[in-house]
Amino acid sequence: MRNIILRSMSPTAVFSGQVKRIKIQSAPQAAAEAIREAITFGALKPVQRLIEQKLAASLGIGQPTLREALKELEHQGFVRKIPQRGTYITTFDKKDCRELLEVRMRLELLAIERAARKMTPEVQEELTKLVEGMRIAAEKFDLPRFRTCDAEFHRKIAALADNRRLAKALDGIMSQLLVYGTIGRKPDSRKELVAGAAQHKQILVGLATGKPSEACRAFVTQMLKHWNENYQLGLQENELPSPAVLTVL
Repeated sequence: MRNIILRSMSPTAVFSGQVKRIKIQSAPQAAAEAIREAITFGALKPVQRLIEQKLAASLGIGQPTLREALKELEHQGFVRKIPQRGTYITTFDKKDCRELLEVRMRLELLAIERAARKMTPEVQEELTKLVEGMRIAAEKFDLPRFRTCDAEFHRKIAALADNRRLAKALDGIMSQLLVYGTIGRKPDSRKELVAGAAQHKQILVGLATGKPSEACRAFVTQMLKHWNENYQLGLQENELPSPAVLTVL
């Protein structure tokens, strides 16, 4: 976030200790990032109501800027606006997450299948650097860096599939899964992050074969392992379509 200086909020602010103050007034992206960070790390709680006037004052911005920020956060799934009631921090249960993951796996299998056919040494190197970034971040327990590398890894795969609508749909689903993975949950343990980096390495090994079937198998195995072990969702591989079913080219 360039040219944005974050500073501590006034002790008298209603949301003191929950969000970071930003100096520049017309900065909806900066405001969204500050609120997202407060949600991710538990300063703002699930189902908490966001009172626009007080939150805007705590951030040091105007309400129009805050509303733009909240629109972005609503699109990403971090907040939800209820007509005549206000804006609230999102809360998900296991059923919500299971539904999201079922959709995400189907969409990303299509991306993985296409990406495997288009792998190049240059793309493999880029993905390798991101996996290494995840590993280093995991060892340092640097959650923001880990999640940034994780998200970029999947975005590059979606981009390689060369389908803008697929990439957009995946981005929306993964944003909501990030919400479930962070809201109302203790921060990931270092062990969980290290395992996550290792699982992404295996996904990359599958992609590097250039064989869609191998890439899809690696992706399904590693993703189900992560979500079932850490979130107890009980998803089974036979609930997902085979790579052949997904082929539309």
